[in-house]
Amino acid sequence: MATKHLSQNDKMKRSSNIYDVYNWGIPAFLSETGLKTCPNAGVCAVGCYARSGSYRYSNVKNKYEERLVLARSDQFETELVADIKEAQRLALKRGKQDCIIRIHDSGDFFSDEYAQKWFNVIRQFPTVVFYAYTKQVSYFKSLADTPENLIMIYSYGGKQDHLIDPERDRHSKVFENETELLDAGYADASHNDMVAIDTNHKIGLIYHGSKKYANTKWDKVS
Repeated sequence: MATKHLSQNDKMKRSSNIYDVYNWGIPAFLSETGLKTCPNAGVCAVGCYARSGSYRYSNVKNKYEERLVLARSDQFETELVADIKEAQRLALKRGKQDCIIRIHDSGDFFSDEYAQKWFNVIRQFPTVVFYAYTKQVSYFKSLADTPENLIMIYSYGGKQDHLIDPERDRHSKVFENETELLDAGYADASHNDMVAIDTNHKIGLIYHGSKKYANTKWDKVS
């Protein structure tokens, strides 16, 4: 039996031999109903990989829209708790230690209510590591108490880049190529997402959207 709402893409599947890595995503930037799912998206919205490629396939788009409906419903916590328990069961069956959950390969914490729902879920699984890239920098920096097993990665390219301290905050930047990424002192998480929660707090990703990097308005997220 597969999980109902969590998924595993190729990158997730090859990211760890010790843990099963799962992902939860919702529509990127703007849903079909007009809800802004990435409230602080900036220049990243132009070159966003989650608005191109396989994310545009009707079956994928429909699945992400369905998840958004669930995220805004009273059933979200119940459904996600059941799904994560199933993910843990499958992980143990496959000889893994546990599972790891990435929140949002697409979309962001679009409201306080939605974020708090996630916090309620996360606190029920102290052995599971949850992590998320976010541009909701001000919001998360204002919180006094977030779950200890939630790792936040501030993602450059949004409206609140000026609030990110690159020397102290775990953060990510997008680069045009591996040489540029490594020369800047960043760890390459382009192929193995476990790098994002490893010791180096500077997380680098190589741009892989459908448009040429030079033709986007990404502005090299500097």
